[in-house]
Amino acid sequence: MNLSTCNPSWPEIRDHLIEGDEGKNRPDLVVRVFHAKLEKLKDELFKKNIFGKVAAYTYVIEFQKRGLPHAHFLLILKPQYKMYRLDEYDKIVSAEIPDKKKYPHL
Repeated sequence: MNLSTCNPSWPEIRDHLIEGDEGKNRPDLVVRVFHAKLEKLKDELFKKNIFGKVAAYTYVIEFQKRGLPHAHFLLILKPQYKMYRLDEYDKIVSAEIPDKKKYPHL
């Protein structure tokens, strides 16, 4: 799972910039917002079990050349939650922009 690269246009970043400033000039703010979103994602994965109960995991945070962080997760689900058929993956993986009306939370 790849947590999207931090976006300097996120409202949580833009709302705290002084007029005329840009997110790239405030790495402290960018990283704080990214960390907050990362913690929320970890809560969804490990406490709310959105993909099922996790047996083990690891993740790494990387910084792109522009200084924006992103995270990669490796999740190992408990046997009863593992997916074995394509249609099971199709329920959670999408390679298109989701419909705002059908999936407002995305």
